[in-house]
Amino acid sequence: MAQTSSAHRVSHFFAKGTDPDELSKALSTSRTSLTAHPAANNDIAFECEFASAGPITLGLCRYEGEMRIKRQSEADNIIILLPRYGRLVLEASAGEILSTPARGVIVEASQDGSLHFLEDRQHLAIAIDQKELRNQLTQILEAPVPGSLEFAREIDLTAGPGMSLMQLATTLYAGLTRDAPLRRAPLALSSLSNGLMQLLLETVPHRLSSEMARTGSSPIPRHVKRAIEFMRANLSAPVTMQQLAAACGVSARTLQQSFRQFKMTTPMAYLHHLRLEAAHRELIQANPGQTVADIALKWGFIHLGRFAADYRARFGELPSHTLRTRAPGGSQ
Repeated sequence: MAQTSSAHRVSHFFAKGTDPDELSKALSTSRTSLTAHPAANNDIAFECEFASAGPITLGLCRYEGEMRIKRQSEADNIIILLPRYGRLVLEASAGEILSTPARGVIVEASQDGSLHFLEDRQHLAIAIDQKELRNQLTQILEAPVPGSLEFAREIDLTAGPGMSLMQLATTLYAGLTRDAPLRRAPLALSSLSNGLMQLLLETVPHRLSSEMARTGSSPIPRHVKRAIEFMRANLSAPVTMQQLAAACGVSARTLQQSFRQFKMTTPMAYLHHLRLEAAHRELIQANPGQTVADIALKWGFIHLGRFAADYRARFGELPSHTLRTRAPGGSQ
């Protein structure tokens, strides 16, 4: 399911047929290859309509016949299947999960496995870029969020959060297809897209759910706040662990422990995160003639190759791409 950039441009795609190769092509993207395999001596048919907006792609898909759809490569997204009728089994190394009209499933692209369609099936599929989910979590937790989010793999669709997720996804999909008005309302589209991701992060258990709950209920210690204030005031200057601890009036050990408890990282890793954010902002707003090397060195990144790798891991693109396409006067 092809995805567009985070600018929330809307794209639309329709596929229908009986050829497994055509279905494989319709479901694959430039980053993820999927293949459809009908059961022996079994004919299949499919009809899928996809709409993409920024980091989210939604598709209403109808399948006929028993088949397996297997992923051939990894991608950094999650796929949520919200069934309307029919059963399928998510097959993975961690076990099998049966999806029915009362139970949705979440597939993380880093997992092994396949989808085994047991019978005719229709579901609403949501593909979300995990980078965008991590960005939202970073804002909530005020700390870098690396790696897979490891969502729970089942969603109860009969009540509570699952029902709300189904309703919001249905509304968003209806507003994106064909000539629906949401396609011409970018602010409303962005709000609904962000709302869907926020609902997912707040209501479906994942690796950092407890940290989200703690952020809302536990005040951050004063010495941690002081450390962050000192970091922000000295982002472009050399800063040592000893200087941080002295500025906060605590030992380096205490500061390390507090950052691990309340920010899920170390003080120096948090400083690195703030500097990446600062470099990102300046690359977006760079003046003509500024280079990646200039900006990297300003924010304390001496090793340009390592800076580029860390930047790409955080923002999903190389710093040169940000400078080229988003800075004033850059190509759009």
